[in-house]
Amino acid sequence: MLNMRHHLSHTLVSRDGCTDVPARALPSRPSDHPRNPGHLLSRLAGQLALGLFLALPAYTAEPPPDLYTPSRDSLFVLERFTYPEQLGKFPSHWQGRAGWRKARTDRDEDLYYKIRSEDGDYFLRAETQGRATDAGCKANVNLRLYNKLRWRWRVHKLPDEGNEEVEDRNDSAAAVRLVFRGGMFPKTLKYVWSSTLAVGTETTSPASDKTKVIVLRSGTDLAGKWIWEEVDAYEDYKRLFGGEPRVVQALAIISDSDNTRTPVSADYDDFVFLIGLPADIDEPIDPSEAPENREPK
Repeated sequence: MLNMRHHLSHTLVSRDGCTDVPARALPSRPSDHPRNPGHLLSRLAGQLALGLFLALPAYTAEPPPDLYTPSRDSLFVLERFTYPEQLGKFPSHWQGRAGWRKARTDRDEDLYYKIRSEDGDYFLRAETQGRATDAGCKANVNLRLYNKLRWRWRVHKLPDEGNEEVEDRNDSAAAVRLVFRGGMFPKTLKYVWSSTLAVGTETTSPASDKTKVIVLRSGTDLAGKWIWEEVDAYEDYKRLFGGEPRVVQALAIISDSDNTRTPVSADYDDFVFLIGLPADIDEPIDPSEAPENREPK
């Protein structure tokens, strides 16, 4: 074990509710003069755009209000799993990798991550017993710009006596991995929901000295509840590996029990990279204190 450290993370005991997808401005319509040849096409295009907009899923989970969320141009939304046509399937643009070589696998028994829906919300669910597959997608994110990673997860079943420091017990209920560019065995940050290790534990994986493990959650006290997490991945990398990180090549998740051989189940959703507040600002600015909102003296 390297050390113990507090990480910024937030508990969401129940869903924050639904918010409507913000309306999208349609192009201004040309003159209604009957001789205008583009009038009919413009109206048809507008009706089609409106129809597509109304067909979009209305559910959008919101993080707790005390989590600072920058403007859209400072966010990189990586994955929200909103694919109604892939319900019950492994995401088509994701890859599964299994075995100690992390070789790509297309076997259905290995791809135990499936898109599910609940109250209009789409997410990815992992359910397995006795298997270990990393599921991931391309990221290509520079942490020197988008220094923070935010997501939410929910565990249902944890591996019995799983322990990320012991080789023959190295199973996690849920884990999020950032894989950095660099060779066959790249450096990896692994954020886990552990069965036994204490929150704040930082250690090296028994499977690879290039994988640093950080425990964000532990045990069953919050099982069955959606939990929001936010980590400063840039600072975590510098502290645990030293130096500047290379580009995050992929984001991967893993819920596994190949060592404990016990049932494991967890859900994942809403992966977003974002530009965090400067280090000298402790809290988000109160909108009422913004210069444009202050009353003249």
